[in-house]
Amino acid sequence: MKLLEKNNRLFFRFTALLLLGGSLLFYLAINWIIRHEIDEKLEVNRLRTVELLQEGQPTPQFSPIVEVLVFDENKGTEPAYSDTLIYDPVEKEAEPYRQLISYTAIGGRFYQITTRSSLLETEDLMLAIGGCTLGLALLLFIGLYWLNRRSAQRLWEPFQQQLAALKGFSLAQQEPLELASSGIFEFEELKSALQQLTEKVRTDYRNLKEFTENASHEIQTPLAIIRSKIESLIEQEHLGAEQMSGLETLYEAANRLSRLNKSLLLLAKIENRQFGAATPVSFNDIIREQVEMLHELTEAKGLQLRLELSEAQIVPANRPLLEILVKNLLENAVRYSQPGDTVSITTSLGKITFSNPGKAAVEHPERLFDRFYKQGNHRPGMGLGLAIVKKICEVNGWEAGYSFREGKHEFSIIVEKSSNDIS
Repeated sequence: MKLLEKNNRLFFRFTALLLLGGSLLFYLAINWIIRHEIDEKLEVNRLRTVELLQEGQPTPQFSPIVEVLVFDENKGTEPAYSDTLIYDPVEKEAEPYRQLISYTAIGGRFYQITTRSSLLETEDLMLAIGGCTLGLALLLFIGLYWLNRRSAQRLWEPFQQQLAALKGFSLAQQEPLELASSGIFEFEELKSALQQLTEKVRTDYRNLKEFTENASHEIQTPLAIIRSKIESLIEQEHLGAEQMSGLETLYEAANRLSRLNKSLLLLAKIENRQFGAATPVSFNDIIREQVEMLHELTEAKGLQLRLELSEAQIVPANRPLLEILVKNLLENAVRYSQPGDTVSITTSLGKITFSNPGKAAVEHPERLFDRFYKQGNHRPGMGLGLAIVKKICEVNGWEAGYSFREGKHEFSIIVEKSSNDIS
């Protein structure tokens, strides 16, 4: 949920509860005031009736507003207010009244004086006040909600601009991060912090890139010299078998160190995203090319390759990286297969699987894609092939996985963004 939406929801709930509560309290207050005024009016009418009786005037009767009953004995003491319903023969229905019943003694006679006031006008007035109150509350709520949303959007606009600039920022670009000024203190502090942070990251990135390139170049040069000298010594005829064996060991170690240097450099380039832009690439075409390139190796080892390319996988990716990914997975399957085994490559919708026979699952499958991790006692690999596969998948937003099913090791690549427009 977006911050603005969350803020609006909180504002909506709080304002709605506040307006409803305020409207209820307003209604109760108005109702109390009106009833208090009616009670005062009833008391005034009672006092006027008592004055008329004390002056000897005829007993006032104006049913149902004023009713006076005469008794020979006292029927009560304290006046009492109450609500009642009285049938109206004109309207032919019972109507609500507010009444005051009191007792008084005048000239040795006892009177029960009842004064009433109709509540119909009061109810109409309350309904009108309630409707106006709810309408005003609703109008106020809509106005406040619109104002809050509009002002929040304007206040957060600099943040959205800075976020968009940050999303479009690349470490490889030459220009520093440009952020627009907002005039808001907090966003200006955020702008300053982001510019300092991105500039430091750019500097560290450039230094790391230069170090990686320089280190690779400086290592490759002496390695090339070492291999050249070893090749020259191997070609000499006066060397003994022991010396020749030692030179071959040195030559193999130099080659291994050269491959290790290239693999580490490749990992660094992938992590730093130093490859070209992504273009639509067919997984099936890459697989066929790599299988053809490794044809001699698989024949020499006595392996069978089975391709089940039922679905064309067209993915946006860097083609050289995709070639490295397929090559590493294919070489891994070939390396850990025995003569006569069948290596299978299967493509389906959103998934590419490389499988080869095996006796049991690896002991630590969660470490298969770690750097320098080697399964079993196989020594030819350097433990970087699957790490490079994982890194390429991370760069492209894919998922690399391993499973052992029905006597087969299966390495799968789950492609999240694919299309099947090309067969």
